[in-house]
Amino acid sequence: MSSDFNVSTSKRFGFCLLAVVFVFGIPTRVLASISQEPQAAAMSEPQLADGQAFTLFQAGDFLTAAEEAALAAEAAQSGSAVIAANFVLAARALNAEAYFEQDRKTARRTANKALDLAEAGIEANPDLVEAHLQAAIALSLRAGNMSAVKALFLNLPSRARREIDAALAIDQENAWALSTSAAWRVEVARRGGGSVFGADPDEGFEEFLRARALMPENVSIAYECALRLLAGEREEWREVALEALAVAIAGTPASAYEAALQRRATGLQRALEAGPATLRKFIDEND
Repeated sequence: MSSDFNVSTSKRFGFCLLAVVFVFGIPTRVLASISQEPQAAAMSEPQLADGQAFTLFQAGDFLTAAEEAALAAEAAQSGSAVIAANFVLAARALNAEAYFEQDRKTARRTANKALDLAEAGIEANPDLVEAHLQAAIALSLRAGNMSAVKALFLNLPSRARREIDAALAIDQENAWALSTSAAWRVEVARRGGGSVFGADPDEGFEEFLRARALMPENVSIAYECALRLLAGEREEWREVALEALAVAIAGTPASAYEAALQRRATGLQRALEAGPATLRKFIDEND
């Protein structure tokens, strides 16, 4: 695993849902993104996933956690729910590993493996929200570690959006799905793809509000909300962004992953205090 896992900033942001990387794509971030919840209670019901794999994941040993969870999925005899939960935990762990990996080629390959595992989880249980979110995060991590032209040629942003929409169709009040969707809309619009991909930043802002209302103390969702809204540079979003940032900094991290995101939140606060140029640099380095 990259040593970047232990510092407050990195060259790329892959979440919270997560936390998360965009190239006309979505965060991994909800990895924190992503997306995803490697940091607190698991979206894929940890009681169904392998206990040792989940413990390794919470401790930040993502590669070993992924291996253990994938083996548990392949060995499971208890039905599709257990198989899906373990495949999704394996995908979540590899997405987290890719998120912190600084070498673009390695990160891309790791995300490809995560996508395969997420799709196996979808096949086992199409109604598992996190399976679709981990697929979306993996697609976004792939996009974030290749050229924008290639990402668009492979249609990665639209594929990620389809997985987010599938998650929301299953559960419209899932905080992780809402946060991931919000980040996708705000960031795609910020990068100029709003009209091409139908990304409405105002709708994204409303989704962030809903996600935060559902999980107001969650460090990952709060950080992702703060980062994306501050990056959007809209004055009417600033109060919400600052409130979310305060929560991200003051919250109690539930895992090694969440602790790393909290360090980034502290870095974001320092960049904000240093002025617009420093803030833009932080956003570019942690996007």
